[in-house]
Amino acid sequence: MSVRNKIVKGASVLAASQVLVALCSLLRNIIIARHIGTEDLGIGTTFALTITLVEMTSNLALDRVLVQDDEGGSDAMLASAHLMQFFKGVILALILLLTAAPVANLFGLPHLVRGFQLMALVPLLHGLMHFDLVVRQRQLDFLPTALFDILPELLTLLAAFLASLLFDDYRLMLTVILLQAILAVLASHILARRPYRWTINKVLAQRKLHFGWPLLINGFLMFGIFQGDRVIIASLFDMHTLGWYSVAFSLCMLPTMIFAKLSAILLMPILSRNRENFELFGRCSSMALTACASFGLLMVCGFTLAGPALLQLSYGSQFMQATSVIGLLSAMQALRVLRIAPSIIANSQGHTENAMIANIFRSFSLPLAVYFATAGYSVQAVAACGIAGEVVALAVSVILTPLAQGKRAFVGRLLLLFGTAAGAAAAVSLLAGEAQQPTTTVGALLQLLYGAGCALILSGLLALTDAQLREECRHLLRRFNAANRNQSLAGNDT
Repeated sequence: MSVRNKIVKGASVLAASQVLVALCSLLRNIIIARHIGTEDLGIGTTFALTITLVEMTSNLALDRVLVQDDEGGSDAMLASAHLMQFFKGVILALILLLTAAPVANLFGLPHLVRGFQLMALVPLLHGLMHFDLVVRQRQLDFLPTALFDILPELLTLLAAFLASLLFDDYRLMLTVILLQAILAVLASHILARRPYRWTINKVLAQRKLHFGWPLLINGFLMFGIFQGDRVIIASLFDMHTLGWYSVAFSLCMLPTMIFAKLSAILLMPILSRNRENFELFGRCSSMALTACASFGLLMVCGFTLAGPALLQLSYGSQFMQATSVIGLLSAMQALRVLRIAPSIIANSQGHTENAMIANIFRSFSLPLAVYFATAGYSVQAVAACGIAGEVVALAVSVILTPLAQGKRAFVGRLLLLFGTAAGAAAAVSLLAGEAQQPTTTVGALLQLLYGAGCALILSGLLALTDAQLREECRHLLRRFNAANRNQSLAGNDT
């Protein structure tokens, strides 16, 4: 099978799996939110924020180095990664146990210290993760990764429904978080081909640390960037506000996470293989940039036009305050998606400090957000600070992108895509501002379909401005037509 066919097959498998994962995650969040309400959802969100903090601020990217490193597929490299992952999990669990009381007090929940202590089980479980399915991505074998994503999500969705029969408060979310960690670890071992082993190898450990230390710092910055606004809201606003804001945030964040994962899994092996072929590397980089810009436009237009209808149909009227920030949050996430391209290009060449430095500049917006919150400004002002920070971070990331040839063309392409997408998004925002929110279920469904259709058309047109993507589309169309002709001939012969 050719590399192109492997990529197309892998992309199809991953895309299908991530769509299913997104649906499961959305349904799980809807079950939890509708069952426990805004205030208890806000309390449950503080548990999720705590886990995210320790996981993101300890990210050594052991999975990524297994894909990027020339010896990443060896048994010794895999076993060394397992040992480092285990020690990391133990250390994080101890940190969570020791800091449970201060964290509970920070969020104004001193009576829930035991709940924060229970969260220590999550990194301890993640420390036993099996990385064999990550290594298989080197051969563009993405089926294990797809199954690893799907199976725990499906079972967690079922667990959320069953747990809702037992709990009607924040304990529902606490239970789901713990079960999800258990199921993910079990799935990683069930899908593995090689045995789970540990190896003490100083040289391999040093190589992993050398690769991962910028990402470790970047993880700390990423927590502030991804979750900083919710931490500010949890500390300076009430749990009700945190609840509806988290709904808008999770809706906008979900497609970003899926796209980021797909991009990293698909593009990292391709770019890493061709980093010495400057012409091919440049074409792949341009395609990655166009894909990111198109997906970002899809998000902004989709949430701006269909966001209110989606909130009404999924979470219900008690969460409709989220419509006041969903447009701002989608714009912020779209800029973050656009940053994926230069970050992956840099990572594929071993320059993992790109995202770290860009996120340092992005984090400068957090003090501004704290100022607005303490000065009595609205939640919308806190959300808007993130947009300014993302613009600065994007500029820094592009400046640092290590393109030996074609840097000017890359920047020119970025400016063209950014300007076109921004103009289209602004026009859509004006159009959405004149539209009335639907009052019936049928009206909400129609608005949802209308918004999704407009967003798909605009993002598709933007994607087709890339000559390489147009050629790939023509190639796929020719293959599809040839397959139909062969099937027709076979039917005539029969």
